[in-house]
Amino acid sequence: MRKFLLASSTLLAVLAGGSFTANAGPIDGTWSGGGYVQVSDGKRENVRCRVTYSRQSDKVFAVKAVCASPSNKIHQTGEVLKVSEDRYVGDFYNSQFDISGRVRVSIRGSSQTVSFKSASGHGSMNLKKR
Repeated sequence: MRKFLLASSTLLAVLAGGSFTANAGPIDGTWSGGGYVQVSDGKRENVRCRVTYSRQSDKVFAVKAVCASPSNKIHQTGEVLKVSEDRYVGDFYNSQFDISGRVRVSIRGSSQTVSFKSASGHGSMNLKKR
């Protein structure tokens, strides 16, 4: 179960973003950092992630994330939608553990805070633009 939450939180971290211009923007590119994942049964584990965002339309970005904890390496995908100048909301999916969930991203300069939740647990991460 802890693996499922870890997968969820990892993708959620991937789903962070910011405003952008017609060609590229603050969310485009690669972000990295860390945080935690807490499974529904209460177990908590630290994670490190590298997340890449690719613009699909003016307000939608595809997300690919690779995250690692002391016990797992996880690959996730997802999409985020720009809902205001510095906030994104989206969904993630981890085929490795068949987990999906919701992610919320807030950007401030070259940093983003990501929170995520799935049926398996929740978590939070802080990422920096690389």
